[in-house]
Amino acid sequence: MLNKLVVMLGHLYCGLVAVVASFFIGIMETVVRTLMMAVSTVTGSKMEMPGYPEQRVRVEAVQQSDHKDFIDEAATRMKSNFPIPEPELIEKTKEIIKAQFGCTAPGLLADEFLFIFPIVGPLPKHEFIQVFSSFKMDAALTGSANFYNFSVDPVEPNRVWFFSRSLLKHTGELNFGPQKIPASGKMIESPPQVLSMSFDKEGLCYKFTGGYPVDRTVGNTGGLGGLFGILHALGNTLPFPEGQPWKGSLKWEAYAKHFPSIMKVWKAKPDSVPIISK
Repeated sequence: MLNKLVVMLGHLYCGLVAVVASFFIGIMETVVRTLMMAVSTVTGSKMEMPGYPEQRVRVEAVQQSDHKDFIDEAATRMKSNFPIPEPELIEKTKEIIKAQFGCTAPGLLADEFLFIFPIVGPLPKHEFIQVFSSFKMDAALTGSANFYNFSVDPVEPNRVWFFSRSLLKHTGELNFGPQKIPASGKMIESPPQVLSMSFDKEGLCYKFTGGYPVDRTVGNTGGLGGLFGILHALGNTLPFPEGQPWKGSLKWEAYAKHFPSIMKVWKAKPDSVPIISK
């Protein structure tokens, strides 16, 4: 019983400390953000990001007759009136990839094109081309992005989804803004990532999404996708939380780990509770 009590008190203490600390951190962050907003508004330094584009094409899903949670893809695709056939959309996607995602062939991208990754973006066309081209990825990394599993979304038939499992070697200088990262010879194995390209009726890509890892246990990027993952694998992890491997917040530690463990310890059999050293 004493062992249970001590372990429960430990979870309670850790949970309460995490919640209290989060409360004061939240107040400080609110104050700082308010001050930053006021200063940026007065000085004209407020940054306006483009809004997310709305879904342009939508098809109502047809469920399979034997189960409502499965889409009857063939029946759903028959309802689409998008003018570009699926094989052609997939080939257009591959053409853009081969052109360094449109950087070497800007005509493949619509004027209203937006690059939207988990942290970076939305970036308009001209800014995306300028930023992505500056990295000189082809000169810095050898290997393959290993794109595969190209498919058109049956309920959004102007959108092509695909995966990537990059396996790359750092063989040349990688540019990241003013920072030059010399060749290290290190291998980079990214987790599986999901990407997509959405097309207008003229066949131009107006939205590019990606860098979304679907299994952070794979590879050596700490579960990070895109360039953030590459930098982490090369030992150049970015100095902000969004550019670092996932780490639970203090509130998450409290509500997902410590508080639920109190009842688990109370209900546990005596021999399953850690023994306290005497």
